[in-house]
Amino acid sequence: MKFELSKEISPDLVQLFERTVLGTNGAKYKHLDVAQSVAHTDNPLSFSLRRREQLIANITFCQRPFGLYLRYFSFDSKFQSKGKARMNPKSVLKVQIEEVFQDLETNYGGTQNYCYAYIDTKNVRSKWMSETFGFKTKAKLATQSYSRLFPKQQQNLSIEKINAAHLSLIEQTYQHYTAYLTYYFENGEIACLRDDAGKLLAMAKFEKVRWEIQRLPGKFGGLQVQLLPYLPLLNRLIQPKEHTFLVPEVVCNPSGDIKDVDRLFEGMLAKEHLHSMLWWNDTRDSIYQKAQKKINWGLLHQLIGVAEVDVVFRGDFEPKAPVFIAAFDMV
Repeated sequence: MKFELSKEISPDLVQLFERTVLGTNGAKYKHLDVAQSVAHTDNPLSFSLRRREQLIANITFCQRPFGLYLRYFSFDSKFQSKGKARMNPKSVLKVQIEEVFQDLETNYGGTQNYCYAYIDTKNVRSKWMSETFGFKTKAKLATQSYSRLFPKQQQNLSIEKINAAHLSLIEQTYQHYTAYLTYYFENGEIACLRDDAGKLLAMAKFEKVRWEIQRLPGKFGGLQVQLLPYLPLLNRLIQPKEHTFLVPEVVCNPSGDIKDVDRLFEGMLAKEHLHSMLWWNDTRDSIYQKAQKKINWGLLHQLIGVAEVDVVFRGDFEPKAPVFIAAFDMV
């Protein structure tokens, strides 16, 4: 057996992703709408391992101008390690996976030639990948929830087709970030909050996401998932079988008043008839740092807190600026 390279994502790989439960000791969830999401993968390099024509493992990278993003690292449930942090260092599988990384660095490295990934700090299975194959934690992300039981509509909130002015503001805010890319926001629509005179106060692009949540983070995460659907009002926040929420990206705050970002978030929940968001940020991100103590994050934040995600890089690259987060990469 040997990993085979394809620049397309095969139907049986989509099926593998649909079966995959993410997380181990913290939150556990499955992505819904996998086929639609996978179709947007940018420049995939997909390495698949098959036994008797059955797909048993896959490693998929997004080839980006600056390097490689490790998007999927999946094993069929029959071949997953049973909670072990490491694989046998002498295993044939380990050797083959290392050959994949070496081949990538030789033939597909970007101009800066680094490979990076995101790992839940409590995900034991992913830890052995990070440690065994030379990845090191170089930055931290905060998984910040935002929720409203009764979100209020906001005046002067509009959905606009992304234009040159929007792109210019995003560039000013994020172009110096590590792993900055425009692929996921340069087309489409963006939400804008303006004052009565039409001056832009805050804007962001939002992705609507559906997950099946099997466990929430925290000591009582399993119990919370079982109870929340039956608790009046609180069941607005979590619907475990089909939890729909928003994910903001390229958040900009030209007014300088972080309360305008708060109003933008709440207004978007009202517009979409939803009650929660998950917002991923490098902990060094200036807008997020400003927001931490000035935004009322809502009841869901009180229930689950802020979860950490490691940003890991293979090799000696040191990200001196915050890491740019595309919503697609997190969902």
